[in-house]
Amino acid sequence: MVRNFLYRSETLLQPHDLEFRMILEQARSRNSNMAVTGYLHWEDGIFHQLVEGPEAELRIVERCIDESRSHYGQTILSRDAVSTRQFPGWHMALGVSEKNSLFNFIATQGVRTLDRTEYAAGVLAFMREQSALIE
Repeated sequence: MVRNFLYRSETLLQPHDLEFRMILEQARSRNSNMAVTGYLHWEDGIFHQLVEGPEAELRIVERCIDESRSHYGQTILSRDAVSTRQFPGWHMALGVSEKNSLFNFIATQGVRTLDRTEYAAGVLAFMREQSALIE
C-alpha cells in the first residue's frame, strides 16, 4: 500500500527563476533517495502537488514542504492509501501553465472547486492526463 497527499499553495516564484529550478532539483534528488514520486503543477503563482510513497518518508517530505519559505498558504486537498502509484516513473514531474492550464481543465470539466473531494479528483485527473503527454 502506498500513501499520497495532494496539496495546494501559493508562491511568488516563476518556473524560469533559478530558485524554482534549484528547489525542484533538490526535491527530485531527495525523492529519489526516499522512493517518493509525484507531480508538481505551477500555474499563475499556485502550486498543486501530489506526493506519493511510503508513509514515513511522506511525513518527512510534508515537513519539508511545511517549512519551505518558497510558498505559503498550504492546503491539503486529499490524503489517500492506494494500491499503486499514480506517477511511478517521476521523482517529481513538472507541469506549468504556459503549456496546459489546470484552471481551464477544471472549468471545462465542471469541477466544483468548493467541494474539496471533487476538486482534488479533478486536479489528479489533470495531472494524470498531463503526465501521459510528457512520458
